[in-house]
Amino acid sequence: MFSFAKLSLAAICTVSLQFAAPAVFATEPSASSQIQISNARVREPIPGRMMSAAFLTLKNTAKHTRKLVSVSAEWAGLIEIHTHLHEDGVMKMRQINSLEIPGGESVVLEPGGLHLMLFKLQLPLEDTLPMELCFSNGECIETTATLFSPM
Repeated sequence: MFSFAKLSLAAICTVSLQFAAPAVFATEPSASSQIQISNARVREPIPGRMMSAAFLTLKNTAKHTRKLVSVSAEWAGLIEIHTHLHEDGVMKMRQINSLEIPGGESVVLEPGGLHLMLFKLQLPLEDTLPMELCFSNGECIETTATLFSPM
């Protein structure tokens, strides 16, 4: 016997999968990505501290601006995008919600400037550290940073 309820459930599942699948694949790195990530590195944490910083270069080969909105890694409990500001003769770090990479340009995250603040680190850190950078268009790109000692 044919059941309308079974047909409806099957139709809902089929339609749901059709819309869900593109969203899943949109978060995977794409060969056609117009963002190139280079020189990704993580500063070895100061002994006794569970925080550090990461630096890298983001190159946008597209004509339009792209916006970095989040960064995550299994080895860090929290990663924030930060900038440095000079206020009243004092250099201060501030979290920013996103980072724009203008079309055809590169943005360098480096000590004393833009950087990623890494909190709640799972120590000891490995020599290579996978990270995922996500953009406002839903694209996420995986990269691997190298652990370095500032000394």
